[in-house]
Amino acid sequence: MPKTVVILGAGWAGLPLAHKLLKYTAPKTSLKVILVTPNSHFFWNVAATRGIIPGEIPDSALFLPIAPGFKQYPADAFELVLGTAEGIHQAANAVGIAANDGKRRNIEYDQLVIATGSNISSGLPLKPVGSHKTNLASWHVLQKRVGEAKTIVVAGAGATGVEVAGELAAKYGSSKEVTLIDSGNRPFEGHDGIRPSLGATVDSDLQSLGVRIVRNARVTHHQESKDGKNHTLTLSNGSTLEADCYLPVFGIRVNTSFVPKKLLDAEGSIQQDQSLRVVGTENIWAIGDVGNTEAKQLTLTDAQIIHMAAALDATLTGSGTVATYQPEKKTMIFIALGRKFATGQVGGWKLWRFIVSYVKGRKLFVDTAEGYVGGKHLRHAYM
Repeated sequence: MPKTVVILGAGWAGLPLAHKLLKYTAPKTSLKVILVTPNSHFFWNVAATRGIIPGEIPDSALFLPIAPGFKQYPADAFELVLGTAEGIHQAANAVGIAANDGKRRNIEYDQLVIATGSNISSGLPLKPVGSHKTNLASWHVLQKRVGEAKTIVVAGAGATGVEVAGELAAKYGSSKEVTLIDSGNRPFEGHDGIRPSLGATVDSDLQSLGVRIVRNARVTHHQESKDGKNHTLTLSNGSTLEADCYLPVFGIRVNTSFVPKKLLDAEGSIQQDQSLRVVGTENIWAIGDVGNTEAKQLTLTDAQIIHMAAALDATLTGSGTVATYQPEKKTMIFIALGRKFATGQVGGWKLWRFIVSYVKGRKLFVDTAEGYVGGKHLRHAYM
């Protein structure tokens, strides 16, 4: 009987891990990889900050079908299951799945990898929010709102918030009023490892683009009109804002509601040991945003994927011991505010604008999406 690896989630961590196991481990041992996801298409949401602008990036470049990339492997070595995990039955080594077609099934595993990622707390579809049909419908509603609005308020001055505000201002200029609400005095203030000069550059660039920044304030109350075309925001500083379009991009919610609570920490993330195995288990692993080992950043996924592939290879083939994962200690952040303004930091080095603009700002890596989804490369390393 082949050994079965079930991977829950086909996002930035789960999808390339499946490719790696099929490409490198399957030839060494009898193996079947079952990839479970509600999405038939991969959402290239690294470009979503620009993609929300109608006409900027076509759907076909943002939503790429997953199945074709796996036709390169033997049919009996891979199965794509469109559905959502409902629960993990540890004693039976099985996971309960609610399929998109309404049916339910239990899938047994030898090794289970949880890679279900996270959502924006507000439910804004800058990350997947359901099936491909649901994602696409929500995405088009968001694009329509942005296109029709004259006043747009972005709440949250993290990486996503500043990029959304910057992209909107770069595209529309003075034809739309773009406001960014920052809980601090400037973007990234107080963030561990991020140089104050990076936040100062982002702040200056946003103002050059015409973004109005409301500082040291949070949204405490949001009232939406029945037709959804008017939003009244009450802020912690006592002021109010009116907007045609409100984009709350602060906070994330990890997708771990199906995971037994004993495996979670106080914040709802999965507790991982030094090898990224789930604490208290023998054959369950966690990777990406669901884990509590590293910050929940896309720039960290490549290293986790490479480690996890090697750990599962050693476990499945019996070829060695599982290594200890070495968390990334260097700060890595790349900010693109339209095609002209950009900045970034690697370790203690602040990057020049033209470097980040050329590498990220021009295309937001859309030109690499097909290869990533097809299993040809990771974001920063070849498979």
